[in-house]
Amino acid sequence: MRKKDLKSSQDKKSLNPKSYILNSSTGFTLLEILIVLGLMVVIIGIGSFAGVNFYKTFALNSERDIVVSSLVKARNKAMNNFNESQQGLHIDATGYTIFQGSSYALRNQTYDELMSKNNFVTSSGLQDIVFDKLTGNLTTAEGSIVLSTSDGSRTISLNNEGRIDW
Repeated sequence: MRKKDLKSSQDKKSLNPKSYILNSSTGFTLLEILIVLGLMVVIIGIGSFAGVNFYKTFALNSERDIVVSSLVKARNKAMNNFNESQQGLHIDATGYTIFQGSSYALRNQTYDELMSKNNFVTSSGLQDIVFDKLTGNLTTAEGSIVLSTSDGSRTISLNNEGRIDW
């Protein structure tokens, strides 16, 4: 290579210090910021909608589990002849009461076990369920309890032998 060609190729490879000076007009435009904020609002909206539905389904399933376990507890107490008395479950708008006696109105309030109810869940169907001592059979009419929210419902059925299906 000639000296002249070598010198010119070195000049081309040298860095131009003016090309690294920061331009003070760089940054995000208002339009770019608005687009990012709009996307964040959409993502948060979808996430909160899914979260509320998940919570309602979780609350409904939890409430069903509470009612079933309360029924099982009342039936077990009756079958074990606890205080030689019938045992039952009363359901009202505020919660659930496991009671001792032949009916909720004639119960021995000393043995009441109170449980609160989730406000999202409503119940319909049987309100007073009484199990006979030793056998665990229903002394009240067989039927079902329906727990529901705006997104769905769960049914708990009881037969005259005290069987609990959910």
